[in-house]
Amino acid sequence: MEMRYYLRIIQRGWWIILLTILVAVNASLIVSYLTVPQFQTISRFVVSPNATLFTDSWDVVSSLDTLDRRSIINTYKEVLADPTIYSNHETIAAMSPEELAQYTTLVTVVPDTNIVQMTVSGPDANKVVGISKAISSSSIGYINDLYPVYSFDVMTQPEVPTEPYQPKPVQNALLALIVGLIVGLGLAFLRDQLQNTIESMRMRTIVDNVSTAYTKDYFEKRLLGEMSMIPGKTISLGIINFRGLEEVMDVLPQGLTNQTIQRLTQIVREELRGRDLVGRWDRSQLAVMLPTTPMSAAENTFRRLQGMLQDEIRFEDSSDLVIHPDPCIGIGVTSKEDSLEELVEETENAVEKASAIMGDTLVSVELAG
Repeated sequence: MEMRYYLRIIQRGWWIILLTILVAVNASLIVSYLTVPQFQTISRFVVSPNATLFTDSWDVVSSLDTLDRRSIINTYKEVLADPTIYSNHETIAAMSPEELAQYTTLVTVVPDTNIVQMTVSGPDANKVVGISKAISSSSIGYINDLYPVYSFDVMTQPEVPTEPYQPKPVQNALLALIVGLIVGLGLAFLRDQLQNTIESMRMRTIVDNVSTAYTKDYFEKRLLGEMSMIPGKTISLGIINFRGLEEVMDVLPQGLTNQTIQRLTQIVREELRGRDLVGRWDRSQLAVMLPTTPMSAAENTFRRLQGMLQDEIRFEDSSDLVIHPDPCIGIGVTSKEDSLEELVEETENAVEKASAIMGDTLVSVELAG
């Protein structure tokens, strides 16, 4: 059930999902197109005991044991990353500060090894290699003179990159597609929730939350709309006063009162045509609008309704409690250009007369116009 609900949301919001994906992918491609390509080269250095300084193997083993101290390899790393060591190299010195700022150097120690890795990145493939070699030659000479006990040598030479490492349009577009899909789904579900919230708020203004019939304000607006649409069109308005419910409303529990008016509303609604309308007029009253219905047809409809609404109402949890609705109906019919106020007033007068008399409890009046 939940899966079908989610699929319906996706079906209704497919255009949001598609639009979000297209925006994300296009934005990714534009950014990739505008981004300056960046090239990267990697070189590696190894630190080992200087064999020329040791006379026997025991000294070499002792030197290797000392080299296991991470402070030594980290010192080599920091020296390699220090710009003051290689700033005087001819390759570096030939570059302006602005140009040099476009290149970045990252030095790391390969875990659990005596290997240092240096990565140089920038917009020119040849220059990243030139900078890497300049740093290597300057640092190797400095470090080997500073620490002659150990030998610091190049293990992997930097190579000229043939392709930029960023941007990667295809990978970025695929990532943007996934992100766009996720965001699009989120927006589709958010839109559905907002629509439900707005619809719920709208329904609260037009539907009576107790009877489930339309509110009196909305009912009058619809009635006025029908009267204004085609001036002179015949419209019948009926107000049903449940005299039996009115008599016990003040002593009846609110929950049972609500159930009663809901049942009565449901009975009336089931007997109406497509354009007929039912609304909550008062505490114990419902109003019914019958468009394009003359007096005789309206009287027949309301007499049929009155017969169906006469049946007593029992409650499952209170089997000993019985309510006799005793519907009294006032009907107002207009086929002239009467005002809404006139039609409502005459119909309310008719239902008051019907509620005040015994026996025939249906009173109808046709406005003279």
